Amino acid sequence: MKKLTKEDILKGKEKRETLHLDSYDADIVLRPLTDGELSEIFSILGSIPLKPDGTPDVGKIDVTKNFKALRLAASLGMIEPKLSAEDVGDMKFGVPEFIGTRVLELSGISSAQGAKKKGLS
Repeated sequence: MKKLTKEDILKGKEKRETLHLDSYDADIVLRPLTDGELSEIFSILGSIPLKPDGTPDVGKIDVTKNFKALRLAASLGMIEPKLSAEDVGDMKFGVPEFIGTRVLELSGISSAQGAKKKGLS
């Protein structure tokens, strides 16, 4: 059995994905977030209320916190171009949320179930 090395652990954030933004008719490059960055994102949201079936209860999620968390995820995950969270907030409506959602998916958080499995809810 192979032993896990520090280099193996740090490779995760080296993954890259190109994402096309129709609103800008241009591509950007994304990377997954580290555990520390994900912790920062989820600290903005606080606990995510879930329905009895385990799906998020979107009616109880603070929309302002959700947008802030997705803008930060977009900012941290964008490699090209590199933008601050404030810059991301100046993008066309809906684009930061689209980018932030994809960054979270790349990071292994694709649903409330994924967050639950990682102990984030």
